[in-house]
Amino acid sequence: MGVINTLVGHGVLFACMLGLGLGPVPSNVIGYLCGLACSFALNRRFTFRSEGRIRSELPRFLLAFLLAYASNLAVLLIGLHGLGLGAVAAQLVAAVTYTAVFFALSRRFVFVFVERG
Repeated sequence: MGVINTLVGHGVLFACMLGLGLGPVPSNVIGYLCGLACSFALNRRFTFRSEGRIRSELPRFLLAFLLAYASNLAVLLIGLHGLGLGAVAAQLVAAVTYTAVFFALSRRFVFVFVERG
């Protein structure tokens, strides 16, 4: 399910950056916002098979997203301005950071992970 969400979010991100000529940061913001609703639905239902209450999971999901996105944006900016990476390379490194942070927070903090036998 993460692949679908990644394709949606990064498809929009790169379409904005490469197709519409937007800068890396606005493209990043738009792409990740577009993937947010898709991510919640797919992760809740398929990745973590949560049986928890949406009302309690959604605020935790949004907090996890904000923390993961802040990590993503920090890595993007460091890549662009600190390391001199090109926009595409910086986006890819930032995406790996976001994915790792968000998965860890989703598994440990957002969703009730139930092992199925």
